[in-house]
Amino acid sequence: MLLAVSGLSAAALVNVNTATQSELEGIKGIGPSKEKTIIAERLDGGHFQDVNNLQKRVRGIGMKSVEKMVDNGLTIKAPSSFCEPHNRANKEGAALVHAVRVVKAILAIIQIVRGQIAEIKPYYV
Repeated sequence: MLLAVSGLSAAALVNVNTATQSELEGIKGIGPSKEKTIIAERLDGGHFQDVNNLQKRVRGIGMKSVEKMVDNGLTIKAPSSFCEPHNRANKEGAALVHAVRVVKAILAIIQIVRGQIAEIKPYYV
């Protein structure tokens, strides 16, 4: 979704989903602290879907702040290719794989204790 901003040329628009810290500096209403927070949240949680998603995920940004930023050239446009969150999804996926392996190992130990199998075999997902 691209938010239309009247009075600004296309060159002046800054997409929050692709902007660098220096590009965000040019948006009135975004200070150094907010720039870092926006980029960190984008890297950790993935791309912002819309203004409500931006406001919900970035602490300290209210709806009036978002409106001010949009009026000053900030846009929220999904990138052409979807990108999973860099850290959150990978950590959750790795934790899930590890949990499955642990559960399988525990089940194998229980079977050994009960005499149902003779030895522990490695389990891989």
